[in-house]
Amino acid sequence: MLRCAAATWTLVPGLVFAQSTPDQARLQGEAEVSSSTARGGVPSAANTSDIIVTANRREERLQDVPISVTAIKGETLRERGVQNPEDLARLTPSLVTQNNAANAQGTNFSIRGVGTSSFQRSMEPTVAVVVDDVTLIRSELGVINFTDLAAIEVLNGPQGFLFGKNASAGLVNIRTNDPEIGSNSFRLFSEYGQLNNANDTSLFRAQGIVNASLSEDAAARINISYVKNSALQKNVVPNPDFEGGLRQIGGSGKLLWEPTDKLSILVSGDYMESRGSGGGVASFREVDPTSPVATVLPPLGVEPGYGNSKSAYDGPTYYNLKVGGAQIKASYELDSGLRLTNITAYRGFKTSQAFDPDYSPLPLVQFYGERLAIKQFSNELRLTSPAGGKFDYQMGLFLLRARVQQNADLSATLGQAVPPGFTTFLGTDSYWRQLLGSYAAYGQASYRFTDKLRLTAGARLTHDTINMQYETTAGGGAVSLLGVSPVSEQDRSETNFSWRTTLEYNFNPDWMIYGTAARGYKGPGYAQYSLSYVRPEIPTHFEIGSKAQLFDRKLTINLSAYQTEFKNFQAQSIDFTTLSFLLQNAGKLRTRGAELQVIARPFKGLTLNGGLAYTDARFVSFRGDTCYFGQADCVNGVTDSSGRRLPNAPKWKAIMDVSYEQPLGDDFAATFNLGITSQSSYNFLSNGDPDAVQKGYTTFDIGVALTEKSKNWTLRAFCRNCTDERFVSTIQGHPFFPTDHIQNLTYNGFRQLGVALDLTF
Repeated sequence: MLRCAAATWTLVPGLVFAQSTPDQARLQGEAEVSSSTARGGVPSAANTSDIIVTANRREERLQDVPISVTAIKGETLRERGVQNPEDLARLTPSLVTQNNAANAQGTNFSIRGVGTSSFQRSMEPTVAVVVDDVTLIRSELGVINFTDLAAIEVLNGPQGFLFGKNASAGLVNIRTNDPEIGSNSFRLFSEYGQLNNANDTSLFRAQGIVNASLSEDAAARINISYVKNSALQKNVVPNPDFEGGLRQIGGSGKLLWEPTDKLSILVSGDYMESRGSGGGVASFREVDPTSPVATVLPPLGVEPGYGNSKSAYDGPTYYNLKVGGAQIKASYELDSGLRLTNITAYRGFKTSQAFDPDYSPLPLVQFYGERLAIKQFSNELRLTSPAGGKFDYQMGLFLLRARVQQNADLSATLGQAVPPGFTTFLGTDSYWRQLLGSYAAYGQASYRFTDKLRLTAGARLTHDTINMQYETTAGGGAVSLLGVSPVSEQDRSETNFSWRTTLEYNFNPDWMIYGTAARGYKGPGYAQYSLSYVRPEIPTHFEIGSKAQLFDRKLTINLSAYQTEFKNFQAQSIDFTTLSFLLQNAGKLRTRGAELQVIARPFKGLTLNGGLAYTDARFVSFRGDTCYFGQADCVNGVTDSSGRRLPNAPKWKAIMDVSYEQPLGDDFAATFNLGITSQSSYNFLSNGDPDAVQKGYTTFDIGVALTEKSKNWTLRAFCRNCTDERFVSTIQGHPFFPTDHIQNLTYNGFRQLGVALDLTF
């Protein structure tokens, strides 16, 4: 299944204080984005705080950063009902996500049309994920269910120079809240919603957060969260082994100790368990009259189509996972003003899942089961100079070791008799284990020629090692799906030098232009179902941009234009002749486009936020793509996809948000929000399959909230996707019936009505 999604870019600007120079602006301190921010993290007119981001691994005012950045505060994510990565698409056009809710392997971030074009766990993502300064080799190590977030920052274009591994298309930087010394508080948040689908799916979540001041130099923060959703799809076949709902429970804790003004130690840990398939269940989108399921589905009440929310699984279906980790961050400021920071972290992830691979009640493929375990250890040592001077810099050393292991079993009769001595007609047991190592040295420096002109340059030297073991057996089958392969092992290593340079010019504190050139890097890998080697992915990136605030900062206009070419892009396709997934280097691709973001605050209480993005993401050279069934230009199962648009890459995407806050006396306030998201059509498959097209759609979200200020509670009623626009998370050809197509639904593809209560003590 191809999982390359499209993303377009927008910059979220904010109100700022008057300053004489951009660097002096940052020294105003870490200001928060307003809790009543509009879509995309834009503060309301009632708030005059700057938006502070860490796009350069130091706190800076967003408008002073010569990087394409979208910043969304945690309060905005909570207010908009963002529970998992897929929900982010409702808030900003800068990022497109795919997530099967419970199925963590479906989590895929894409930026400017480029994302991970594979669900094979042996490949690392094209868009990197960083959680609290820790780079994750797989997003599922830390991105399942969002809790207690401080902010999410989306960095566009190659970003691996400062943040770590594999950010060739961009980076999602997730920051959770730290303990607050001197503060004691408790917060309880709960939300209930219901979808307009065949199963009348109910969605419930609750979260409790405690911040406790332990002494004058220490504090702790504890978070507990709970999610319970009924099944997204109605399974029409009696099946006691079908777990279509979703239950998640987890918690996190942080301990902050600051014994002196120079020393800070932060110890944190988290753990979560999830059970149920959630959005990981597929339904039939299109069935050919000659298909074996054409006569089976109608009597069950299943009508294939883009709105079909009924499944017909007769095999075991579940998805269970455990994820957690711990880290220690120590920071010490030297007498010279230099700051030394060390971050040591461990993350772990385990899952077991099963589903019915023929997606039907036919006795063809009975079982597919999978067990996956991921562990990673990382350590980063960073030295940072004070900011605000003529010359500032940072440098560091990075180490990462990881292990990824998967066991998978498949059994099927395909309607055939099982020969004596075998347990199934078609079967396979596969095992692979991957050991990863990454060692890097990096640095970035900025030099201010004048108060208006600044040059920033950075580079990273990376050495990656990879070891892969692979083995398959027939798994009790008379015929092996993948063939029988004894234990085999391969080792490879790659050394890369990546870089970025940016020149910026500040006409005044409210208007800056910049130009960037960069060469990025994504490490190598092996195909999950073989030992075929996949070379590193190398992007070359150019961008120009402008950030401006006018009319006493009541109007913000941000523009950017870019072009990025990827060499040896890592892509996946399915070969219907062998029923296997192929992972390969797809030659070259190019993404280019332009973005416009306009923020207006015409009067107090009203904020208008509009974003428009154009993205042209295409394969320049991809001659080895696999065909869809019946493709005219198919030769020996292979087609030339050169010139085709990337999968899941809409050409146009626009967002508009209207936020208005009205005081109701001294103790109450009412808030109204209207959010509109619109995007053009796109194809989910790289080969241009006309039956894998998602038509363009427009969604409307409406929210009304009442806040009681003295008692600190907010009651909110909301309608998401109010017009009930039907869209899906994925479309692919059926693996056994190539004339048919299946789809994964998304919670956002149905109208949701609900209420939320937020209490603070």
